[in-house]
Amino acid sequence: MKSVELNTNWKVVTEQAEYVTSLPHDVTASAARDYSCAFGQLNGYVPSARAVFTHDLPKLTNDGIAELIILGSCGYGSVYVNETAIGTIDCYGPARFFIDSSLLCSHNTLKIDLVTSPEMSDKYIGLGIADGVKLNIFDAPAEILYNSLFVKTATVGDKTYADCSLFVYNNSDKTLKLTLDCTALNMRGKRAGKKQRKIFLRADQSKEFTVRVRLSNAYEWSTDDTYVYTMSAKLLSQTGEEVCAAATRFGVVSRALNSRGLYINNNKTLMFGAYLSHADAALGGVSVYSNEVRRLTLLKEIGYNAVHFVGCPTTAALDACDDVGMLAFVDVCDRLIAHKAPLDGVFNTIAVDDTVKVLRNHPSVALYGVADDVPECYNRNNGHELIKMIADGIKATDDTRPVTVSAREFVPTALELEKVGCKKYSMGSDAAAISAGREHDLFDKLTAGAFELVDVCGFNYLDNMYESEKAKRNRIVVGARTSSLRAFESLDATEKNDSVIGDFNECGIDYPGGGKLNEILNTLGDIDAIGCEKPQAVYKRILLGARNVAYITVSDPETDEPVSMWNWPRHLGQRVNVKVYTSGDVVALYLDGRLLGRKLAGKINRHIASFSVDYYPGTLEAVAYFKGVECARTSLKSAGSPKTVRLSAFDKNLSVARGDFGFVTVEVCDKDGTLVPYAMRNLTASVTGGELVAFINADPMLRKTDFDTCPAFNGRALAVIRPDPAENKAVVKISGDGLSSNRISFKIKN
Repeated sequence: MKSVELNTNWKVVTEQAEYVTSLPHDVTASAARDYSCAFGQLNGYVPSARAVFTHDLPKLTNDGIAELIILGSCGYGSVYVNETAIGTIDCYGPARFFIDSSLLCSHNTLKIDLVTSPEMSDKYIGLGIADGVKLNIFDAPAEILYNSLFVKTATVGDKTYADCSLFVYNNSDKTLKLTLDCTALNMRGKRAGKKQRKIFLRADQSKEFTVRVRLSNAYEWSTDDTYVYTMSAKLLSQTGEEVCAAATRFGVVSRALNSRGLYINNNKTLMFGAYLSHADAALGGVSVYSNEVRRLTLLKEIGYNAVHFVGCPTTAALDACDDVGMLAFVDVCDRLIAHKAPLDGVFNTIAVDDTVKVLRNHPSVALYGVADDVPECYNRNNGHELIKMIADGIKATDDTRPVTVSAREFVPTALELEKVGCKKYSMGSDAAAISAGREHDLFDKLTAGAFELVDVCGFNYLDNMYESEKAKRNRIVVGARTSSLRAFESLDATEKNDSVIGDFNECGIDYPGGGKLNEILNTLGDIDAIGCEKPQAVYKRILLGARNVAYITVSDPETDEPVSMWNWPRHLGQRVNVKVYTSGDVVALYLDGRLLGRKLAGKINRHIASFSVDYYPGTLEAVAYFKGVECARTSLKSAGSPKTVRLSAFDKNLSVARGDFGFVTVEVCDKDGTLVPYAMRNLTASVTGGELVAFINADPMLRKTDFDTCPAFNGRALAVIRPDPAENKAVVKISGDGLSSNRISFKIKN
């Protein structure tokens, strides 16, 4: 099999423009917003749009068969070869299409016709190709089927084995005798194990083969030590020539689920994490490895060890999970039949087998989900039968991970209330209907049939039910979605109950769509849209066990929102509320060295010390004590007038081969280098040795007209660049109204 990458020279045609680009590419990432479109808040007010991507296909032999792989797509639509439809795209994850030789001629064209609309989805999905596209050409007598190579690891005594299974297809009209060679390479590229096996295939036969490779000096993959191997499988002819080859990364991981919880590498593991959207505020639906590493690193710094994806993520995102050390909980489907969007039942094709094959070799993947937050758990649309079919399909493809399905308390129908013994009467509100259902254990009774089909029960926003669930059925539970407003309660309930294996916050990083009226972003994240921590992120870090931490927040006198700022000139001399998040048990608060008071914190006060003080500019300082000994100290200083910009980069070394982007965080500071959080100066970005890809801030109501300018929000902004492969250095210059400009450089590696 020959694999051809189709990631450059794509012609894109939209209603507004026609141009040539490389993949990945999202047409709507920097599109103008339409705040008058219906359902616009669901997808960030990106208006309905269409984009046609075309590319030439390499010439194939008359009897050749090829396989088109779209590794990730943004939007919905159809795929054509020479104007003949070969399939449809209806989800973010990978899609696979066969190209028959009857469709091919001397010159062949691939066309991907995509559309997006606020009416088609309940979240931002973008418009374009999220990852890459490749063509697998079956030109060998025998082929290893795409993504069929699966590596399971097992430890027996002091020996570790990698069991490689794969499907081989005899593409010829005669019987073949071949040698299957499986070789494991360690992280340094050195051979860690090898095994060969003679195989026999009749003409036009497809068969599964398994080879056990012993690994020498095996190292386990864990969230703290991300050791990844590569398994190479080759088919050799009787003369020793290579016929076909396939390779995959894998890790040495053992997983077990019992009544005491989830065990990874024989260690009981609690998954603490958050939902992570496929979409990014700066790049839209585009997924690149460098950005996935950046996003996961930000979440890991909070103290999370896991993330929750809805729908299959890209290979870039999965590789980043493996390399950063983040466990992944992946819902194979983003919906079943009753979609959350206005168009119910549309775009419902489910390729469970292909999706699981993408996921199963990644050591970071710890838990499969059937789908997220599905009404079918109430057996709507004959949902229990559908859930069983999908759960069985997942286990048939990979039986090494547990499977879950998640649901919340949905508003019950009159018929559902009647079935559990509630008298039929008119409910005054949705809350009243839910309350009536609770009196008759409606959630427990209706979901019982669904949860019996899976290994783990997924509870969304139901942490208050963990104790009762343990008493009733003693089933294993995962908090698939929990609220930041109940972080203390949900994390505490998770740690107290052995039957609960994880807690996933409803949002890790702010993302496009899903906001409130006229907001282009969902702002429930622990991290804002440009990658800066919010106060709740520090609070989570403390709840997750961080020590020697203190952090000052002030309730905005006008919005009551907690912010890390001590600049309130309009409220001079007025009372403001100050909260100190801390791992200590007592906090002393000072203003310019003068004691304002001491307050208790600790677990009894949810690790929060609350003060009400008069506002005067200066330096607010909090000193935390644990058992009488100082354990943390932090300060908040009133900022002066904006004078300069401070620049920092996530990673200054960019690899062109890996498709890295450069990320520059811009901070507006006063003359002493203190961040000016109220600064809204207009900033301008210019790039040499690269291209400006995005320039945004974290404002959920961001309005900007010029691509290379952006106002600061909370004193910050983010510039993203793509390096020029022909250069060895890229320089980003940021200037602003009345501000001293600054530069930062990146090293480009080809």
